[in-house]
Amino acid sequence: MMQWVVEKFIALIPAFEKASSLRRDMQDNALRAISHALNETFLYYRDIDSGKPRNLDVEAQLSRYWAAAAIPLRHLDRELAGICEYKSEYWVNPETWKHEDVERLGIGLEKVRDQYRSLLAPKKFSLADKRGGRDL
Repeated sequence: MMQWVVEKFIALIPAFEKASSLRRDMQDNALRAISHALNETFLYYRDIDSGKPRNLDVEAQLSRYWAAAAIPLRHLDRELAGICEYKSEYWVNPETWKHEDVERLGIGLEKVRDQYRSLLAPKKFSLADKRGGRDL
């Protein structure tokens, strides 16, 4: 009897491994999507800060990136998924948003990046901690 239980348990191991692998893939896809939205948004702000004019096509694309990030994130962090959806709405028409609303909803870019980083590496990590070392 005991041998039968052990054999059945061992037979389940591949299913557990596959489920774990699928979860990891889902998490990676969610993190990749928000990373892409963050990077593209920071690059757009860099262009604006260097004197380039607003680009409505880029802003529309940013809206799509943020909406696309919200979908896989809902499995990993529902709050951050909602924030990404608000970021998507923001980029549809950014001039209609008040700074207070951005702050209240927690959709400021630096705040979102901090939340992303906490998912990426849950243990607090600071570049300041590494600056004393030689591995930078």
